[in-house]
Amino acid sequence: MTKQLPSATRLKNHFITYPNRWAIGLLLVWMLLNTLVLATTDLMEAKRVGRDLAMWEPFCWELSSIVLIVLAVWPIARIDEKLKAKLPLLGLCAAHAALVIPFSVIHVAGMVWLRKLCYWLVGWEYKFGNVVYEFLYELRKDVMTYITILIVINCFQFIVRRLQGEASYVQESELSTKPIPDRLLVKKLGKEFLIAVADIDWVEASGNYANLHVKNSVYPMRITMTKLERLLPEGVFSRVHRSAIVNINRVTHLQPLDSGDYTIYLASGAEVSLSRRYRDNFRATSATAAG
Repeated sequence: MTKQLPSATRLKNHFITYPNRWAIGLLLVWMLLNTLVLATTDLMEAKRVGRDLAMWEPFCWELSSIVLIVLAVWPIARIDEKLKAKLPLLGLCAAHAALVIPFSVIHVAGMVWLRKLCYWLVGWEYKFGNVVYEFLYELRKDVMTYITILIVINCFQFIVRRLQGEASYVQESELSTKPIPDRLLVKKLGKEFLIAVADIDWVEASGNYANLHVKNSVYPMRITMTKLERLLPEGVFSRVHRSAIVNINRVTHLQPLDSGDYTIYLASGAEVSLSRRYRDNFRATSATAAG
């Protein structure tokens, strides 16, 4: 009989395995709560001063702003990841300082367009006011918003990597001559332990990292997929997509798709795409493993 994991452990494992889903979910919850709090605050302030304000107007104002901010989180995260790989701390700060202006321009322009559309749909007209003054007013807030986004992104990534742990391997200078050893050293929450390379179910690309999926755990390794593909044992691991490598021994079956691609089902329950580009390579590796 399989022992049921405590709910807190299951929740943590789900967070570690699907951090992107959690990030999206938390963003949506924050967006809705932020809109509700700010819009009702606008309504209460209007009532306090005796201003006539339609119920939908503050929701239009706040939602049009927050939607643009939420949509900007993923591009900012990607840009920050690429910049951190190339620039020292001072250069990184300078680059982000320069990016605040285009961020604010896009935010304000999109926000105004959405508000104009919303007002037009109800037969009203939205007036932004003096463009220079209003933009400077919004820029002041956007600077703080941009900084907050960066802080939240890096804190979230730190928490995820602390919980996941990080796999280490041979030194970078030795990568071209030495394969990955049979076991990898994993650092997690201040502890170190070993995992067997043969226990890796599949690998998923994630920016500058390759996420190693081992049973119910995910361990990031700072390495490119191309380099990792060369280092993993031949005849055991196969590249099946530009962002995925699978352990042939973990594959249970394949499901063909109308597009010509396949869905690979693993013993862990994971589903991985097999693109047509890597189909022949996968078949060759499977044949080698079977032989």
